[in-house]
Amino acid sequence: MLPDEDKTKEQLMSELALLRQRVAELEASEAERKQAEEALRKSERKYHNFIASSHEVVFSKDRDGHYHTLNLEAAIGLGGTCIEDIEDKTDYDLLPKEQADALRKVDKQLMESGKGIEAEEVVRNAQGEDRIYLSHKWPIYDDEGRISGISCLAIDITERKQAEEALRKSEDIFERFMEHSPIYVFFKDENIRALRLSKNYEAMLGKPVAELLGKNMYDLFPSKLAKSMVADDMGILKEGKTVTVEEELNGRFYSTIKFPIFFGEEPRFLAGYTIDITERKQAEEREKKLQQELSISSRLAAVGELAAGVAHEINNPLTGVLGFSERLLRKSTDEEVRRDLERIHNEAQRITKVMDNLRTFTRRREPEKQYSDINDIVRMTLELRAYELKTGNIEVVTDFTPSLPEVEVDSHQIQEVFLNIILNAEQAMTETHGRGKLTIKTGKIKDYVRISLTDDGPGIPAEHLDRLFDPFFTTRGEQGGTGLGLSVCHSIVTQHGGRLYVKSKPGKGATFFVELPCP
Repeated sequence: MLPDEDKTKEQLMSELALLRQRVAELEASEAERKQAEEALRKSERKYHNFIASSHEVVFSKDRDGHYHTLNLEAAIGLGGTCIEDIEDKTDYDLLPKEQADALRKVDKQLMESGKGIEAEEVVRNAQGEDRIYLSHKWPIYDDEGRISGISCLAIDITERKQAEEALRKSEDIFERFMEHSPIYVFFKDENIRALRLSKNYEAMLGKPVAELLGKNMYDLFPSKLAKSMVADDMGILKEGKTVTVEEELNGRFYSTIKFPIFFGEEPRFLAGYTIDITERKQAEEREKKLQQELSISSRLAAVGELAAGVAHEINNPLTGVLGFSERLLRKSTDEEVRRDLERIHNEAQRITKVMDNLRTFTRRREPEKQYSDINDIVRMTLELRAYELKTGNIEVVTDFTPSLPEVEVDSHQIQEVFLNIILNAEQAMTETHGRGKLTIKTGKIKDYVRISLTDDGPGIPAEHLDRLFDPFFTTRGEQGGTGLGLSVCHSIVTQHGGRLYVKSKPGKGATFFVELPCP
């Protein structure tokens, strides 16, 4: 074989090998293409399955806003009943113009920026309800890298927004309640620190609420009161019970209901409200005094009827005893008999004095009133006892308010009232200390002129206070006293339209108050 023929054969073999290699490459490429197509089909099936099965709203739009790929949730959310109702339509075909404008504005912003956007959007559904969606949108790019549309995943947050709005309104109502509450409202943590306080605590404690939060009771209240409050609060958190307590602060009284707030089975916080009961306490005190005065008045009236009859019945035989004892005294020469007769005569005179008091007590005549200066009446009364007070080592301190309005009184009767009270105080101090201090003050309280007479004697036991103005009640025991003096005083002051009462604690003296109405 010629050399040229051999060369041609080698070339043919080489070309054949290349051809076979090319065929193999084409076959491999075709297999890869088929694998890629299968992978693409699987991916598309997964994508469509994801869209179809998703409980969220999923859709895509082209640049002109036409809906293409979407799931049933998106179709229903846009007012349709199936996907075909929505495909190829725009927001302007489906929604009110103002909603469509708002959605289109967000879409344009995304396509111009090329960046994903998160936005809250409102869409009206088939039932005419406006639903709120939290939309996550991102651009779709074509093969040439240009934005050809948008994709969106949206979550219906209507219920959450409604709950947030309801919570906001609830918090707003709560804040307004805490700001305008007429009662004091508080919340404390497990360490008894103030978490929330109503605004009226500012007036009670003299500081802005903002400065009070986070503080414990020892920072807010006097230590003695704070110690009691902390003990109550810790007991409530420990036992998980509701309690009611009364407390006093700066001369005012408060009633507080405290109760635990549970998390699970454990009390974690403390809440409560406080009411200012000062007026109620004062009203109860006034009612108690009125009840006492009514009780005294009713007892005086009953005893008065009895006393009038007794005085009348005793008066006739008593006149005989006095007359015959005096007659016998003039005739008797026996010294021992005279002493006995004098004893009888003196005791009969004492009974006469008791009868005079009874007649004064039961007398229903109107006092002979005229306008008088109460300070002058007190001065004249003190002058009557000046010597006895001085010799009895009784210091008299007066504090008279000048220019008091004159009161319409029977000055002799009112002087009798002051004299009786001074005599009682004088005797009590002398018997207890052998000396004493009597303080007399005058002043005007509302529509009354008030006279107070205070001694530093032994005081009056609490069990005697309610009976002090009862007829025949006396604390002197065997030392004498008819028990009519104060009851007569009470009757005189009452006839003048006034009040007579006493305040006393054992060992700390007593104060009698005489209040007479002034014009």
